[in-house]
Amino acid sequence: MDEKVVLFYGEDSFYIKSKINQVIKKYDLDEYNTSFYDMDEVLVQEAINDAMTIPFMSEQKVIICQNARFLGTEKEKKSLNHDLDALAAYIQNPTDETIFIVAAPVPKLDERKAIVKLFKQHKTVECKLKSSQDLASWAKRQVGNMSMRIDDDALDEFIRRVAHSTEFAYLEMRKLLLYADDFDRIDKATIDKVITKNIEDNVYEITNALLKRDHQKALRVYHDLILYSEDPLRILSTIVNKYREMLHVRLLLDQGKNQSEIQEHYRVSSGRAYYMVQNAKTVSLDQLKDHLKHLERLDYHIKTGRVDKKVGLELFILST
Repeated sequence: MDEKVVLFYGEDSFYIKSKINQVIKKYDLDEYNTSFYDMDEVLVQEAINDAMTIPFMSEQKVIICQNARFLGTEKEKKSLNHDLDALAAYIQNPTDETIFIVAAPVPKLDERKAIVKLFKQHKTVECKLKSSQDLASWAKRQVGNMSMRIDDDALDEFIRRVAHSTEFAYLEMRKLLLYADDFDRIDKATIDKVITKNIEDNVYEITNALLKRDHQKALRVYHDLILYSEDPLRILSTIVNKYREMLHVRLLLDQGKNQSEIQEHYRVSSGRAYYMVQNAKTVSLDQLKDHLKHLERLDYHIKTGRVDKKVGLELFILST
């Protein structure tokens, strides 16, 4: 199957980006013959017009249409008036000199749409998010390729810290292998020292601890973040966003929405939606509103200079 028209779709945006880069590298295309169009901001007609022009001093050119959410099953929050008839006409008769790539960051394609059926006649690649098991197998292979081994508890900790992002996992593994270049074994202490803690995971721990009134744990995680030079204002902002998310999910649940509807609303993976629902179910609306009110007041006091940002957040944790 040729590569005149290629569709990459799925929830793993890093995997999609990697596949696009592989195509660009394969044809050795320079910046003058590589064009990106964001379908959230630009009409697909512009990309098609570009695709029909000749390459600049080259035999090939590549056109990349990013964020083609109109190919998915989810209802778009923001939608431009894309000319899908023009896109269909191009797909059926693509230009020989152009590689036309469409990237759709959607969990599923809408198989009922005629445009999707046309894409299926060309090269179509699904880019799924890796499961924790897949990431663990991949991590063990990377370590093994360097003639090293990794302890089970070290592998578990590595996956816990990077499972939220394939790109983050790739970057952190590269850092780990560089650090452990002279090692024959990677233990948990090495993971603790080298692998960056994801701020969202830490904030999740803080919010959970606060809701359980475990002030010591919340304070310990907060001090860890400060030790890693995280800005207290960024920590505060992430905590506020987490509370707002929990509050909104709780309101949706109270309206009778189910997990799949919440997944569609937030455009997240099924695994992420599961944890969002579970978190929201564990806390009352009154408790969420009370904490959020205090956080927003603290944010105002910090930004107006009435409270030191580091001390203010610490006092909130202790007094909640």
